[in-house]
Amino acid sequence: MWLSQLTLVNFRNFRALRLEPQPGLLLFSGPNGQGKTNLLEAVYVLATTRSPRTSVERELLCWRPAEDADLAAVVPPFARLESRVRRRDGEVHLELTFEAERAGNNGATPGAVTRGIKVNGLATRATGLVGQLPVVYFSPGDVDLAGGPPAGRRQYLNLANSQASPSHLRALQRYNRVLLQRNQVLRLVRERRQSSSALEPWTEQMVEWGAQILRQRLAMVSDVDRRIAGIFRDLAGTSETLRVVYRSTVCDTSTDTVALIESFRERQATMGAREVDQAVSLVGPHRDDFTFYLDGVDLNTYGSRGQQRLAVLALKLAEADWMRDEIGELPVVLLDDVLSELDPQRREYVLRRVAQPEASQQRQVWITSTEANEHWQTHDLLRAAQRYLIDAGRVRTA
Repeated sequence: MWLSQLTLVNFRNFRALRLEPQPGLLLFSGPNGQGKTNLLEAVYVLATTRSPRTSVERELLCWRPAEDADLAAVVPPFARLESRVRRRDGEVHLELTFEAERAGNNGATPGAVTRGIKVNGLATRATGLVGQLPVVYFSPGDVDLAGGPPAGRRQYLNLANSQASPSHLRALQRYNRVLLQRNQVLRLVRERRQSSSALEPWTEQMVEWGAQILRQRLAMVSDVDRRIAGIFRDLAGTSETLRVVYRSTVCDTSTDTVALIESFRERQATMGAREVDQAVSLVGPHRDDFTFYLDGVDLNTYGSRGQQRLAVLALKLAEADWMRDEIGELPVVLLDDVLSELDPQRREYVLRRVAQPEASQQRQVWITSTEANEHWQTHDLLRAAQRYLIDAGRVRTA
């Protein structure tokens, strides 16, 4: 799987960009602040409909400068992202558009952003796009997967599994809607405006969809955990064992759907009084987490920044292998300024692992770096890469 074409219009600092890359290694270099991260972000947005950097879609748009104020009053700010993806079963055309409401006459900040999604020219929802372009993305900020709050790790699990399984994304969307409704009913029950029996239909739906999400997550984490120890030893050059352990409010090990549903119901019954008292659902995937353990030591709490960085990089490498086996194709790998943070030995390991082709499949790896020129001359894989220079939102062949 690989992108054969990428077109950006008014995305971040890219006013107009068209790339036609080939399979293999793509190396984008340039000083900081020129758009390297924006480029990889655009690919990730096309893959997941979400940015890895912001939840405010307005920030994705390239706003017109002051001298274009008259035109901006007629044409609202917008961005368009398009890609053609070569897959084993044929080519797929993806398109995302973002259009913001115009600012008022008083110069107020523009309002909401309307998003449009098309696959092969037909309008669709996120469920129709996610999974068409599976990607594995790593940036320096991802170290927070080890040291940051649980919400980031849950988001990571949601996006990784949604790319590999369309049914998981549908279950996740339904679960979130049910969770919102159930919490509203919990508040009404606490205020004695509803009887506790009003919770039953929402609890049953929550258990049904939550068990599906939990089953997928447990299977993924188990598979990644099986792979990550060897990857971390080779990457870190250590004999220590890294593990990834899922911590569930329902059940930590079983992936049997019937057993998960039963365990879910039991936990809901146990926590029912506390849920009404706090007016919030306390059991389910939305409260779960996972932890990195290095020789039994909790890296989330006690790991150094360097250990956490290597642990998350090992996680992403294991994720790429897991996703390949799940979808039957090699995902596109996006590495944002990873090489500069690694010593030569670890850089060599990462490059060999992600960039070497497999006999039966084509892979594509996008790498950004501020130091690429010196590496091109010393590494065979980088010398053979498709090389680009990025300067103020403009991309040219190096």
